[in-house]
Amino acid sequence: MSRLFLLCIFNQATTAAVSPYIQILLRNKGYSHSVVGVLLAVGQLATVIIPMLMGMLSDKTRKTKPIIISLALLSSVLFLPVALSGSLVLTFVSIFLASGVFWSVHPIVDGYETRLLKGDSEKYGMIRSAGTMGYIVCLLLFGLTGFPDESDNNSICVAIALVCSAFAIVSFFIPKDIPASRSEKKEKLTLRSLSGRFYLMMLLVGLSRIAQAVIEKLLSSYMMEELGLGGSFVNYVALGAFCEFLMILFGGRLLQKGKVSAYTMIFLSFIGLGLRLLIYWLFPSRIGFTVAQTLHALTFGALHIGVTKFIAQNVDPSHYSVAQSFYWAIATNFSEMIGALAGGFIIDSLGYRNLFAIYAVFPLISAVLCILNRKKLSTPANT
Repeated sequence: MSRLFLLCIFNQATTAAVSPYIQILLRNKGYSHSVVGVLLAVGQLATVIIPMLMGMLSDKTRKTKPIIISLALLSSVLFLPVALSGSLVLTFVSIFLASGVFWSVHPIVDGYETRLLKGDSEKYGMIRSAGTMGYIVCLLLFGLTGFPDESDNNSICVAIALVCSAFAIVSFFIPKDIPASRSEKKEKLTLRSLSGRFYLMMLLVGLSRIAQAVIEKLLSSYMMEELGLGGSFVNYVALGAFCEFLMILFGGRLLQKGKVSAYTMIFLSFIGLGLRLLIYWLFPSRIGFTVAQTLHALTFGALHIGVTKFIAQNVDPSHYSVAQSFYWAIATNFSEMIGALAGGFIIDSLGYRNLFAIYAVFPLISAVLCILNRKKLSTPANT
């Protein structure tokens, strides 16, 4: 268990070194919001394709350790041309490769841990919450030390390389994955292996995640350029992550004890995301922004543990990595690709406040559809 804790802590630390800074890397190169939105969408396109392939490879071979190590080491260098290249074409190519490789790790780690923990939501919640603390600690260290310098792409690249390399080292010591059975090895792992119930839930999640692109891809520049937070913007990201930590820790326990269902967690995430964006729109101040950041407990924390439990209840264990990869690649990354692509143009033409108002509609539609399909989605298949 201790090695799984370390794996998740360092895995989420890499997210702290990469996710908040990608938009800033591109803005530092002088690109407009529209161009940045297109580049972010190209990166998201890669996270639709490459993680699905890597997830299938992990499920089929169960050579999880060398796959994770290889992806971590590649990530430590592939962001260099994204940040430093003066060629727009090379930037397009490199952000595609870097994003695809980097974001392949998360679903593989989730599927691997879910398999080893046999779908235990309480244990997963404890480990995943420890990972969130790794994310928070990394962000706070960045905020306190002033490293990396958010205005210097070289500094950001050094931070990414250091954290990804540390994650690769930790991955050397993780337990071996559970070997695939003979029947699993012979079985062809395809998306047809997953149920209609699974795809319906992923459709609703995907619709809401169009709006999540604002949070994950487009908010860093808003904090720096509109709210004037400067390098302290990472502290506000850490606040959201701390609330996520509490939700994953305690929500995982409630899920495992049957006090709350996976359906309820996912539904609450839709409501929370819509409300968060409406607060950004209606209260464009640091106080309003701070309050809205606490809703990250619902917008990511509740969603993630809810979907992970939903997968454990509705997907065969031999397909966990494929199902997690579909959740990340299609329901999350493809949707965020659409959100980022359109979002950059909306910011340039209508501004951030109108972006918040427009995108708040998507998760609220998901919430309504979730209610209409409650009977089908709230009954676990693996019972």
